[in-house]
Amino acid sequence: MNRTLPAGFGIVMDPATKQLDGGTFFGGSPARVLRLTGAGQRALAELRDGPVRSTTAGALARRLTDAGLAHPRPPALAAPPDVTVLIPVKDRPELLDRCLTALGQRYPVLVVDDASADPAAIAAVVSGHGASLLRRAANGGPAAARNTGLASVTSEMVAFCDSDCVPEAGWIERLAAHLADPAVAVAAPRIRPVPGGQSWAGRSWAERYSAVGSSLDMGGQEGRVAPGTRLSYVPSAALLARRAALLEAGGEAVFDAALRLGEDVDLVWRLHEAGWRIRYEPAAVVRHHEPDSWPGLLARRFRYGTSAAPASPCRCCSTRGRR
Repeated sequence: MNRTLPAGFGIVMDPATKQLDGGTFFGGSPARVLRLTGAGQRALAELRDGPVRSTTAGALARRLTDAGLAHPRPPALAAPPDVTVLIPVKDRPELLDRCLTALGQRYPVLVVDDASADPAAIAAVVSGHGASLLRRAANGGPAAARNTGLASVTSEMVAFCDSDCVPEAGWIERLAAHLADPAVAVAAPRIRPVPGGQSWAGRSWAERYSAVGSSLDMGGQEGRVAPGTRLSYVPSAALLARRAALLEAGGEAVFDAALRLGEDVDLVWRLHEAGWRIRYEPAAVVRHHEPDSWPGLLARRFRYGTSAAPASPCRCCSTRGRR
């Protein structure tokens, strides 16, 4: 699938990649040694001089970025992307209001109410922001809610954003640039805690911990997302995805509704197995509500940890985390 990086894309070598001699490089994830032929060295010179212009340079750029030795630099978007923002929600209308305020009205927004206790409160928030609303009669979890919403989405791309997130400006555009590569199914932002209103000294120890060690923060280093690499998955609290790739991977059940947690790992691994690329772009930032107490923080950590077994690669068959 798309063995070359498209024309117009540039690359930048990963900071950890070492050039051992004129045509030999060491680095990537997992680490490896790459030796270039004479043609490969000429293609690398083209890439260092500017974006992809030849098939040979495009093939080398794909190989380098797949290996983690380099990272793609997409060209600027020629037009606004065709995106629908999909938000699953259950209760907490105040957090949904904050999320919709941050999103604005640049793109259409579809909220899926996953059987909230007070549906009128959710509906009032959604209406106040000019968004669309679907309501599920029974709670099925975020995976099921996203699947419900996807059935009504027709745009080329869908931006998943949980209701307790606060996206920063430009996050969709930064991620959409990566999807100009037809081999990329998903691009993910960096997810960081919502900054506290008080000074560092005035924050609780749980808030301080979340600021530097949030379980959803995959760090400041970009990369390809794939099992067995430094970035083996990305959280689904915020993602931009190619709708056609999602439908190819799962049909009507893109997210595994049997997984109340870990559905993001499952989806990423299935897309990877199907030959798609997934990119992590930390320059795009989405803020996320974090617990402000140790009991709340530890309870969330425990819940996340329970997804490890269902999402682990199955040793007896080719299915990962499917029930």
